[in-house]
Amino acid sequence: MIHFAWPLIFLCLPLPFLARSLFPAGKENLAAIKVPFFAEIKAASKKRLFAQAKGQTLLLWLLWGLLVTAAARPQMSGGVQEYMIPVRDIVLALDVSRSMLNQDMNEAGKNRLDTVKEAASAFVNMRQNDRIGIVLFAEQTSLYVPLTVDTTALQEMLNGVQAGLLGSLTSVGDAIGLSLKYLRDSKAKHKIIVLLTDGMNNAGNISPEEALEAAKQAGVKIHTVGAGSDVDQKTEIDIDFLSRAARETGGLFFTVKDRNAVNEAYRKIAENEPSSKAPVYLIRYRDLYFWPLSMFGIIISSVVFKRFLERLMFARRAK
Repeated sequence: MIHFAWPLIFLCLPLPFLARSLFPAGKENLAAIKVPFFAEIKAASKKRLFAQAKGQTLLLWLLWGLLVTAAARPQMSGGVQEYMIPVRDIVLALDVSRSMLNQDMNEAGKNRLDTVKEAASAFVNMRQNDRIGIVLFAEQTSLYVPLTVDTTALQEMLNGVQAGLLGSLTSVGDAIGLSLKYLRDSKAKHKIIVLLTDGMNNAGNISPEEALEAAKQAGVKIHTVGAGSDVDQKTEIDIDFLSRAARETGGLFFTVKDRNAVNEAYRKIAENEPSSKAPVYLIRYRDLYFWPLSMFGIIISSVVFKRFLERLMFARRAK
């Protein structure tokens, strides 16, 4: 069935009639011609001019109607199609303080961040049906990648993450706060933060406790990972807060000291958040405006070609 996307445009149809009413054309003064057979010439002239004017008027109205019809965007339904949209939005909050450059994860030639990036990349690869964003934090906090389903772009951006660019301190509270900010307007059913850090909160404007309370009120789940060989030393990592943040929001808490432990932590988090999508049904429409527009073009071309032929014939007769 054909319908019009902008049907109100048809209100423009009477515009030429209104314009003609407001600006009437001047009348030709045939009475100025003084010849004996004036009455016959006048009658024949009026008849011929009336026929020509009527044909031109109908043609102009047809052309105007075709333009208005095309502008109203006629469309035909292409049927109902099913689309799948993600039901989870996940923010990966990664600590990129200078301490992440320490090489204590039993990986030759690799620092903590290199090991974490590999595990995070594998995690992203397992979340094909989710939107994922990346927040980087140290002394400062920054949104690195907005929420997206483009896992290829996420992988490339993860490879480019470097430690030390945002300072040497750690702002855990700000990291959670910024992640919550970008999850606040999310329409996803499930909102998750995966927080990885190797230090205690010693910078930022938001305390970890304030950020945790905001996460609980927003219904956001937080999974936490404490990384590094000194992970059990509370003077280096706030184990109490990380475990409490995960427990009070329904998330998981891990301490990791090597590559296998990091991979296992991200794998268990992925298993805890089963991949799923919600169906959305949309009606697709096929635009038909090119048909009246094509007819307009054909008629205009025909009129121009006809006038050209008439002038050509007239020029030949004049010779």
